[in-house]
This record gives sequence, C-alpha cells and structure tokens, in this order.
Amino acid sequence: MDTKDLIKNLSNSFGVTSFENCTFPLIEQFLLEINQDIKLEKIGIGNLVATYGQGNPKIAFFAHVDEIGIVISNIIDDTFARIEAVGGVDPRTLVGKRVCFRTENGEKLGVIGFLAPHLQKPEDKDKSPSFDELFVDFSVSGGTKDINVGDIGVINVEAKDLENDQIVGKAIDNRAGVAVLIKSFEYLQNLKFDGQLMLSFNKGEEVGLVGAKGAAEYLQPDYAVVVDVTFGERLPENVESFKIGEGPVITIGAPINRCVYDDLVKTAKDNNIKYQIEAVPSRSGTETDIVQIVGQGIKTGLVSVPILNMHSPSEVVNINDIDRAAKLLAMFALNMSLKTKGSLNV
Repeated sequence: MDTKDLIKNLSNSFGVTSFENCTFPLIEQFLLEINQDIKLEKIGIGNLVATYGQGNPKIAFFAHVDEIGIVISNIIDDTFARIEAVGGVDPRTLVGKRVCFRTENGEKLGVIGFLAPHLQKPEDKDKSPSFDELFVDFSVSGGTKDINVGDIGVINVEAKDLENDQIVGKAIDNRAGVAVLIKSFEYLQNLKFDGQLMLSFNKGEEVGLVGAKGAAEYLQPDYAVVVDVTFGERLPENVESFKIGEGPVITIGAPINRCVYDDLVKTAKDNNIKYQIEAVPSRSGTETDIVQIVGQGIKTGLVSVPILNMHSPSEVVNINDIDRAAKLLAMFALNMSLKTKGSLNV
C-alpha cells in the first residue's frame, strides 16, 4: 500500500469531531484490502474497532480520527453567517480561506471574510482576529438558505506532495496516526504473529478524549500503544526538539508504562528503526492520559509522528516517519506475542 496515497486520501476526507463516520468507510476499505478476515465493528459512541487474530496477548493500538473544524453559530442574513471553533482552531488560520460545510442538503462552500486592511483602524491592524470578528460569505454557493446553526465545516484544501517525501494537507493530526495503524496491520501480515491485534479508531479526541475511554474499557488489552502527532517545530531550549524525517517519537514520562516504553525502544534498536525520545513530565495531551487509567490500569505507551504547522490547513508530515512508526508497532506486537509465549527474552 503506497503510504503517500494513503495519507493524502485520509487527509482529504471530511472528519471533523462528530463527523468521523465520513472517514470510517475509507479506513475500512484500506483494512479490507490488506486482509478480508479482519473483524470490523462500531462500539459505544461509534468508535471503529478492527480485530485480527484470537490468541494472546491482546494488543491494542489507538488513534483518533477526528480533525478540528468550525461550526455555524449564527446566521446573520441571506449571505453571511458567524462561526465558532470545534477543537483548537486558531482564527488566524481561517482569514481569507475557502471553507466547506456539511449540511442536510449536501456540501456548501463559503469564504471566510475579514475587514480589509484599508478599512481597519490603525490601532487594530496589528491585532489578531477573534471569532467575534470573522464571518462566512456564502454568496459563492447561493447564500445561507441551506445553512443551519450547528452545521460543521473545514477549510477546503487538498493534500499535496512536497519535496523529500513530505506531504502537506489538513488533518494530518491525526490521520498520520490512522495511517500508522493501517500500515502496522499491513506489515504484520508478513510476520508470524499469533496474538490478538485490536486497532481502535476513535472519535472526539479534539474536544476531550471522548472516544478513547470507552474503547479501552471495551477492549481491555494487555498492552496498548497510542499513536498521535507531536511538534516538529523548533521549540524553546529547555524542551527537546523533534525533526520530521528522523523517525517516530517514543514518549517517556508520568502517563507512560515504563515496561512498554522499554520494549518500544528495544524493538526500535533491534530492528534499526530510527526514533526520537520525548519526555512528558505530567499529562501527554493525548489519549494515553485516559487509556492508561481505565479499569485496573492498562500498560500503555505513546508513539508520535512529528509534524509541522499543527492545527493548521498546512500540516506537513514525512511519510518515512509514518512507515517507521508502523514497522515499530508491528514488530512490537510480534515481540510481545513471542514474549508471552516464553520464546523471546525482552
């Protein structure tokens, strides 16, 4: 399966929080192309769970599917509407952008408007806009007659190839994680894995880890690894910086089970998989924080894909980091299976 095509298709799909069902069929299609024997089911509030194998141990990989977006909060007249954020949207990323909304009558295009620089007061020109100052102009698609308060939208962009095996697009957070889970399942087909692999594609992470808790309670795995994204930007000197193209980031810290961390690092070293290390002193800000405290506690690790421009319509990922993360997870699953059966000392 070509990783570039995989991540671009996932990025282009519409899947704002509460609309993950628009992306799930694409995920199902990719998984069934790999192996028709995988079991697919919707659980709880609608998370998609894929199960492969029936042995021990039970190993679960988690990735959230939802992306940030915007919602219609007020219809002003037959042309203009106001919006609010769904998840962590910076209003500066919206100014002048084309946006696409899902409505009862199909998709509607609009343009995010903002007072022209020529008309702004001098004291306002250096200020960042707030959502109170933004509006959507729907005159490009027939006005607001088909728009309702509560309709959800995203910036209307398509993922594109860049140089050096990089892809730019929206929703790389966390379609990169989704791609890692799918590719890990593909890599596992060539390994003698006889445990049980569970892939949990979750709803609602961007608004508060909504789906992960129920999925973890339902699956009750012996080991879990959450896959998300992390910052590939230049960070303050007291914080470790990560580089895209230099491998997945394995997290160590308070919410991480040390045994899982050690096994992930050893797996990377034994298989010559390039990796980076991130220290998290308290919360990770990912589904790890909720998965590891479910029930009597679940041994949980975190693997992240470094990206640029997080929570923008121009997030950038290197496909080699996706492939390396997927190989890491596949080999981790194999090693934990062998360890359980006493044939591998890890």
